[in-house]
Amino acid sequence: MKDRLAFWEYIDHVVSDLRTVSLPEVIEEAGGVDRVHLVLVDILRGFCAEGPLASARVNEVVQPVRGLADQLLEHGMPDQNLIFLQDSHQEKDPEFNAFPPHCVKGTDEAKVMEPLRPLLERQGVQLFLKNATNGMFGSRNDGQRFHEQVEERLQQGKAAFIVVGDCTDLCIYQNAMGIRLLANQLQADTRVIVSRRHTRTYHMSVEDAREMGAMAHDGDLMDELFLYHMKLNGIDVVQDIALHDREAL
Repeated sequence: MKDRLAFWEYIDHVVSDLRTVSLPEVIEEAGGVDRVHLVLVDILRGFCAEGPLASARVNEVVQPVRGLADQLLEHGMPDQNLIFLQDSHQEKDPEFNAFPPHCVKGTDEAKVMEPLRPLLERQGVQLFLKNATNGMFGSRNDGQRFHEQVEERLQQGKAAFIVVGDCTDLCIYQNAMGIRLLANQLQADTRVIVSRRHTRTYHMSVEDAREMGAMAHDGDLMDELFLYHMKLNGIDVVQDIALHDREAL
């Protein structure tokens, strides 16, 4: 038990001590803004505003993500490097055996959060609808799978993928890891970045979980554990992406 507590204290220290990077540094390191990709994962009403998996803590990422996207576009990032990856479930999906029904296609829950909709309407922006937590398995945009597009971009040379949204321990973890592992397999010079400020998971207390017949989910604990595990696997996990050099620590 003593060793376990020491390990949790270590995780807390590592995550609390994450560095802040500047956006200009990310762009320079990637080899130019055209080599930076922003992947917005599941920033939907069903996780931010309504439904059984909606959480106020997840909603906190919406405005920071919008600000980051705006700055990247102002720096000249191509619209096609703005990638929305989001749930669009059928009514009786097998995933609902593990989680309450959420983000069913055609419902308000499946809609992207309002502040991000103008970004989604830009010509050239990529939208991949997924039926599982990991979009690498089969989400499509005009016939192309998400993992095919990622692989294509990885093979074009040096790049950075910034993965933002929710949930830290589910879709963020699985998709950021998917990009990282694919880059490893291809020996691609790729930086995968997850920012703590732009990423969050939901919270469900033990009491609420018992009442709903679901599994409890401590948001703070899951955030820390999975940020740590992504860092352990070679993802560049940072505290924040400051929009100017002077903001970086």
